[in-house]
Amino acid sequence: MFTVRVADRVMQKAHDRFGEERSPTGRPSEYDFVSGPLAAAIDRFRYFDDVHETLGPSVRTLIATDPFFGAVVFVGVLIEPDVVEIADFDDDPDYWSIVDPLT
Repeated sequence: MFTVRVADRVMQKAHDRFGEERSPTGRPSEYDFVSGPLAAAIDRFRYFDDVHETLGPSVRTLIATDPFFGAVVFVGVLIEPDVVEIADFDDDPDYWSIVDPLT
């Protein structure tokens, strides 16, 4: 099992993108992101060798699907023999309107 760290830039990006509180219209917050898709990614990257190799043996990407955020892509990088760093993420704020055009 690997130790998983989250890069500072990931946390800053989550803060900048989602903010500290939910919006009045129900847009999720940084806390929702951290406790939802990021927590799922941390858990999954603990089993780094089982995540599909995409960009070479030390880089993996995974997609976490969440009811608030839709599909979120995370990049994990093996930075030490037993340590993975979640180096970046990306999401599509229009995901649900594309998947379900009735929303």
